[in-house]
Amino acid sequence: MSYSWTFKNLRVAAKQSDLDDVMVSVDYRIGYTTTKQQWAYHHGSVTFASADPDAFTAFNDITEDDMIAFVEQSLGSELVEIKAALEQQLLNPVTFKPLPWEASMEDSIE
Repeated sequence: MSYSWTFKNLRVAAKQSDLDDVMVSVDYRIGYTTTKQQWAYHHGSVTFASADPDAFTAFNDITEDDMIAFVEQSLGSELVEIKAALEQQLLNPVTFKPLPWEASMEDSIE
C-alpha cells in the first residue's frame, strides 16, 4: 500500500509575531493505492495552528516531508478516518456507467 500527497494554494502570512512567512493554510490531496494501477483520492484543506517560535521551520527550509508532517499533525485523528475511507474506496470502487435510458436510446437508433 502506498500514499501520495500533493499540495496547492499555500497561504502564507508575511508576518506573525516576530516570525516571517508563516504558513496559514494549504489545500492537499492524498492518494492511496495497493497496485499502482487503481487509486483512491481525498481532497481537503487544513488551517495551521499559530506558529510556535521555539519549533518554527523557516519557510525556505520546509521540505515536502515537512509539509506532509504538518498536514498530518493538523488533521489529527481525522487522518485515520480519511485513510480508512480511502481503503474502502479501493475495496468497493465507484465506476461510471451510462444512464440506463441513454443506452436504450442508442440501441433503438441503430
